[in-house]
Amino acid sequence: MFRLRLRTVLLVVSLFVLVLPVASVQLLRLYESALLRQTESALITQAAFISASYRAAYDIVLDPATTHSSTSPRAPRLPQLDFVESPVHPPFPPAVAAPAADPLALRAGTILTPVLKDPQTLALADVRVIDASGIVVATTGSDLGLSIARSDEVVEALAGVDSSRLRRREPEQEPPPIGRGGAILVFVASPILLNDQVVGAVVLSRAPVNIFDTLYAKRYLLLQAAVLILAVVVGIALFTSRTLVMPIQRIARGAERLALGETAEFEAQRPYRVVEIARLADSVAAMARNLQQRTVFLRDFAQHVSHEFKTPLAALRGTVEVLHDHLDNMTPEERRHFLDNARSDVERLNRLMQRLLELAQADIGSGDEVTDVLDVARSLDHATVRAPPDASVRARIRRESLEAALTNLVNNAREHGASRIDVRVETHGDDIEVWVEDDGPGVSDGNQGRIFEPFFTTRRDDGGTGLGLAISRSLLRAAGGTIELAPAKTGAAFKITLVAADEESPPHTS
Repeated sequence: MFRLRLRTVLLVVSLFVLVLPVASVQLLRLYESALLRQTESALITQAAFISASYRAAYDIVLDPATTHSSTSPRAPRLPQLDFVESPVHPPFPPAVAAPAADPLALRAGTILTPVLKDPQTLALADVRVIDASGIVVATTGSDLGLSIARSDEVVEALAGVDSSRLRRREPEQEPPPIGRGGAILVFVASPILLNDQVVGAVVLSRAPVNIFDTLYAKRYLLLQAAVLILAVVVGIALFTSRTLVMPIQRIARGAERLALGETAEFEAQRPYRVVEIARLADSVAAMARNLQQRTVFLRDFAQHVSHEFKTPLAALRGTVEVLHDHLDNMTPEERRHFLDNARSDVERLNRLMQRLLELAQADIGSGDEVTDVLDVARSLDHATVRAPPDASVRARIRRESLEAALTNLVNNAREHGASRIDVRVETHGDDIEVWVEDDGPGVSDGNQGRIFEPFFTTRRDDGGTGLGLAISRSLLRAAGGTIELAPAKTGAAFKITLVAADEESPPHTS
């Protein structure tokens, strides 16, 4: 399975953050289209003003004292050009020589020319006013008297149709101050109507504002912003590396050392500023401590097992050697004595083996079984149960585990000379307490801290293995319970705490 390093993931995320400002430039093209429509709208407004001015000049030429012209209202014209959808046409056809223009149109154009020249420095648009045959009668350029009738815009305008187009700039044409370096011009053509008859047209052209030119003008400010973004990204990468990558690497190295058995080498005291990583480090540290404790326990346990097996094995070996050397010279009573000793040692070894198996099985777990505690307590021999007769107390523990734990306590009390053994069951919320109390000699102060240690016993000469209480504690702990020695005025008292089962959980029956 393909895997990425955490450092690589963070680097990719940081680069993605870095690319976002660059990608946002593409979004600025939407703004560029808005600028294009602004340019077209301004040209449409200029065309309407120039058309009205031309009609006024035409009226003056016809009759200075009387206004003869009239025209029907026209529908509002909205901008339509778009950088994405509108095609870009070839450059505007150059003006060509033509016959003389209409004298009235030429005179009206002469009157209109100052109106075109004065605002041209602000409007930054090239303006041509043509007569009905397409000859320029007023212009801001140098093509007065030439014909531009070949262009599509002029053909449509002289037919009474408004038109707008995007055209490529001619290579030799000087770019305007705004949109410098742009390769596109906006052309707008509108017919001039007099008494609802087309007497000419106005053609305007201008370069749209180029958003990249605007950004270029702010290049130093943008460079500062890019450096700032880069610094922020590097800072984020360093911060995440120190707070995420390096701590995880330390934890990984510690886990590798744990796998090699170096449980004392884990860096458990290093500060971690991320909550989840600190929790992970604490979990690994706890695992290291548990492994270290388990290692110490196994070492001590192996020593105890070796010691416990060594005594009966040495006795068996001595018995076999004596029988081997002196069997023929022994009386029947002597042979029986040595054989009885050997059988006693074998029985002790068998008890040790059985107890060790029980101790190993106690750590497996108790599952999710539910057991009636009072039912188990009433089945014990030599014990008096104190509880309401019809009560039912259920705990989450295997029946066999609870029976083994209580039986060990009862047998220990009887073996130490107790004549009365009481089992008392109480409930406290989600906890069930089982008290086992006897009237025996009790546990001495010096032994109270060791009674749950494996192989600790005060009855070794009588065959005690010292594993009974250790097995009981393991069985109860596997079910989430506990066992402890409680203070008692006479004899010994043990308190077992179990987890209460839900009311809906059915009890387990063997």
